[in-house]
Amino acid sequence: MAFYIGFGVLFRSVAAISFALDIKKYGSKNWGVLLALGIIGSIFSFILIWNPVFAGLSVVVLIALSFMFAGLFSIYFSLQLRKLNKAPKKISAKLRERYDDILKEIQEELEN
Repeated sequence: MAFYIGFGVLFRSVAAISFALDIKKYGSKNWGVLLALGIIGSIFSFILIWNPVFAGLSVVVLIALSFMFAGLFSIYFSLQLRKLNKAPKKISAKLRERYDDILKEIQEELEN
């Protein structure tokens, strides 16, 4: 059971780290918290995988901590995605118009 939970949490932690780096690319300032939660989850999963005897003695605590950090990551990640979703709606009409003009110029240059 320790291996099953350990590998499950490890895969989720690796996904959490990659999601944190993706959020960084989109310009979020709080991507470090997501990265830290992913790293902490991977540490707990490595403990579960590396030493199943130790995990057998404290499997309930380690699994609880792993799931807790995975849940915290999911909540914080959803809040960051919500913030990123609202960001384009704050752009003024003038800036959108300039952006559209630049896209048209790029398309014209690519066609020539």
